[in-house]
Amino acid sequence: MSEQLPAVPSPSGFEPSVRAVSGSKPEAVPPRPYRSGANGEETGTPASPVPGSPGRTNPTNWVQRWDNDEFEINRGSLLGVGGALLKNQGQLARDLLHGHGATRYLLGCALLVALSTIVYGAIVGSFTGAEQACWAALKCPLVVLGSSAICMPSFYVFQCLMGARLSLIQAAQSILFLCAASALILLACAPIVWFFSMSTQIGSPAFLMALHLAVIALATFFGARLLFRMHRYIVQRHRGERLFDGRVLTAWLIMYLLVAAQLACFLGPLMSDGAFFTGERSFFVSAFLYTLKQ
Repeated sequence: MSEQLPAVPSPSGFEPSVRAVSGSKPEAVPPRPYRSGANGEETGTPASPVPGSPGRTNPTNWVQRWDNDEFEINRGSLLGVGGALLKNQGQLARDLLHGHGATRYLLGCALLVALSTIVYGAIVGSFTGAEQACWAALKCPLVVLGSSAICMPSFYVFQCLMGARLSLIQAAQSILFLCAASALILLACAPIVWFFSMSTQIGSPAFLMALHLAVIALATFFGARLLFRMHRYIVQRHRGERLFDGRVLTAWLIMYLLVAAQLACFLGPLMSDGAFFTGERSFFVSAFLYTLKQ
């Protein structure tokens, strides 16, 4: 008759368990890690995975990296905000929360957006010719910055009504952070768009329009993701502080894109031939379908 062997706690933090099988040697069960209680007693709760081991990774590792970010907006060029958007997002979030260097951030982001969209707009218009490239280079920054100005009051009011505590300057700075991050994506994709603009048949604008829409959607996604991460970082590192509401931000972003599309239609076509501004009223969906039929 086999004998039940008692389980003996191991000093290594694992629970070796032994199970008796009739007519055979005791069979060892794989150990299970313990987590110690307040007084050192074993609680029976599985311990968290060791860093670097297989399993679920720490979801806040990016927060710790953001804690080490350093950037001084009052030193160097205004365009230095572009490098901070790429490598020092944590410092940007802290400066946004405390209102540090707000004026220089606004100017730097607006300048970065203008230069990046001028380059991208020129590439969009180059599909038709040099004259349209110049018009498109002028229209693109007006569309992005103009839409930001039109939608900023709604962003501020919506966020405040949902309990966020931000000033009007912080609202403008948040929108420009989103636009500047998106503009960097447009600038990064500009060589790809230029290549297709130069190699695609002029009578086939549908593919290029789809390409531009995909690039703009990608740029908007990354810009919004940066703003969402800033919100999460502020909530985790500054308890009780909340500059944004995520649900409102999503709804506002949809409204912003609709305004940008309508403003682009109102100022005139970007890719096909057309005057800068005629005052003619139209709807952007109709203009989009008309361009596809050409």
